[in-house]
Amino acid sequence: MSPALIAIVVHAIQEKYVSEKAFYSEQLGISPQSWDRWKKGEQGLRYENMQILSTLFTDYEWMLVQKVVRNAEIMPDVMNEPVKEYLYLKYQIAKTWVHHGMVRLEWHQSDGNEETSNRKSNMTILQLIADYNFWGYNDIIEIRLPGVIRQQIETDEIKLLQWFDDESEKLKD
Repeated sequence: MSPALIAIVVHAIQEKYVSEKAFYSEQLGISPQSWDRWKKGEQGLRYENMQILSTLFTDYEWMLVQKVVRNAEIMPDVMNEPVKEYLYLKYQIAKTWVHHGMVRLEWHQSDGNEETSNRKSNMTILQLIADYNFWGYNDIIEIRLPGVIRQQIETDEIKLLQWFDDESEKLKD
């Protein structure tokens, strides 16, 4: 298993779930030992569990993950910080989409009453949706952010673009 993939997946779990244990026990149905061995690259996961891992991401984000994993194999800078590379790409692409008017923005609030109570609640989620007018073929990027940021950038495209720039700068350092 690629260390870059493991790092990006673990980051996504930490972003969306209350704990890694909540994810691997409830979603994957595996033991702590199996999870640890997977994280260390000592064993793989069943196909069904890899499919569950992919649902941590939108289809478009999963494609970006695969590209970062591939580049990590040949580029030491990417291998050293695959999560940083993945997030940087996400923000840069999102910024480009917004700048060129290629997406619609949808704001969502996760709530604690979700069926899967092991997910983090009270998260603000910005979905950037590139709609190609073909059912099921939209490209979507999701960004989780503090609610206070939403109030600042929700109705102002310039502030949103500046926020993407600021977040990208943090990742470059």
